[in-house]
Amino acid sequence: MKVTCPDCEAVIPAEHISLETGWAKCVRCQEVFPLGELVEGYSLEGSPKAASLRGKPQRPFDAWAIVEHDGPRMLIHFPPHGLRAGVWGLLFFAILWTGFVFFWTLGALGVFFNQGQIQWENLAFAAFSTPFWLVGFGMFGAVLWMTRGSRTVYFDGMQMITELRCLFWRRNRAKDLIDVQHARAGAAIVKSDAQTTPYTVEIVFTKGSISLPCSSENEQRWLIAEINEYLQRYARGG
Repeated sequence: MKVTCPDCEAVIPAEHISLETGWAKCVRCQEVFPLGELVEGYSLEGSPKAASLRGKPQRPFDAWAIVEHDGPRMLIHFPPHGLRAGVWGLLFFAILWTGFVFFWTLGALGVFFNQGQIQWENLAFAAFSTPFWLVGFGMFGAVLWMTRGSRTVYFDGMQMITELRCLFWRRNRAKDLIDVQHARAGAAIVKSDAQTTPYTVEIVFTKGSISLPCSSENEQRWLIAEINEYLQRYARGG
């Protein structure tokens, strides 16, 4: 049986239909709809969601995310990774890279061959090093984000607020809770926080989605269950 969007009448692919949470998302117009409006006889009470909540996964001992509940408020916080082994490796490579680019740039300017005097006619040649400087600065930025960057998702019963934070920089975005559809397993491999992680949780909402990195498959299942249970209880009055 095909499920079509009630707005644009496009066929909704199976991967954008969630029987567990009772929502579907149209890939053409990016709107989300309750399955009860699209599929005759569908009941959320008889869906896999009701059974899954009875055996909801517990928080793994090595989970990265911190989840706190307080009535209609739920906080999901991903603290900074800190200086782990992979971060030290990236920092060491960034230092070597920028050191090489630094000496290459000085050589292109003629500093080593003209008694330390910069030959301005060589500026055009030295300018070719600009992309390599940007790569080096990008690696240092990635190290800074991994050691000091954090990610937070906050539900207050009316909105979903996401925050990215690193030192004095902060970016907040808000989405009405009624527009949030459900959480599901994200892409198999994605780039997240300058690291490659095979496990992500994707929170789907009207006209978009956000991805949350996970340290393991168990953490991924646990976060999906936590978010979907919250949305079932507060976003749709369940």
